[in-house]
Amino acid sequence: MIVSSQPIMLKVKPPCKVFGNLHGQYIDLMRFFDVWKYPGEDAAGGDISANDYIFLGNYVDRGINSLEVICLLMALKVKYPEQVHLLRGAHEDKLINYECGLAEECKKR
Repeated sequence: MIVSSQPIMLKVKPPCKVFGNLHGQYIDLMRFFDVWKYPGEDAAGGDISANDYIFLGNYVDRGINSLEVICLLMALKVKYPEQVHLLRGAHEDKLINYECGLAEECKKR
């Protein structure tokens, strides 16, 4: 419901962090959060009150941790619906998921 209720055009307030083409690379996403802070609320490292997070799509396929990536992003979207923005890429498509790995990862796991 949260994702489907989002507007077609985003109006994002700066500053913001932009992520593109994760392709199931959960470790890379965690490394980025370690280096540049993560979308949390605590004083030890979270910066969700100061930054919007924009994810440009292509969250899954190719990498070995697509499920972890998409679950984390959906959880962040639920927790911070106004600060976390999930755009659709080519890999957010059923046919691409079958061709590029997500469907197989889901079957195996």
